[in-house]
Amino acid sequence: MTEQILYENPNLSITYHAEIPCLVIVWRGFTNSQVFREGLEKIFQHMVETKVRKTLTDIREHKGIGIDDQNFAAQKSVEFDQTHWKVKRALIMPKDVFARFAVKNVNAAVNQQDHQDRQMFGDYDSAIAWLKGED
Repeated sequence: MTEQILYENPNLSITYHAEIPCLVIVWRGFTNSQVFREGLEKIFQHMVETKVRKTLTDIREHKGIGIDDQNFAAQKSVEFDQTHWKVKRALIMPKDVFARFAVKNVNAAVNQQDHQDRQMFGDYDSAIAWLKGED
């Protein structure tokens, strides 16, 4: 698979995968509000630059985020879809129970505002297979 690292720091990496095409987003560890929000802005910036319509977000090693950041993530996701284009989103669920709760809260908040094509997975291969499927 052809990959290009677009951004990387200790908590976040964003890689462009040309084969699908999609962005693979990997969150790690605890991120405070500022780091999390700056990371989201980087993700959306690279989505526009690469014009991808699919993302795989691997949050297996990410720790939970606060309710304000959950709401911020949901709102930014909805705004992106309304301003640019709909995105097919695969999420590899976190191991941490509190982080799982945060992901479910974000998804619920998004679903109240906008229907998005989002699926949750337990592993990378299943997520990739789903992203490669017909749109």
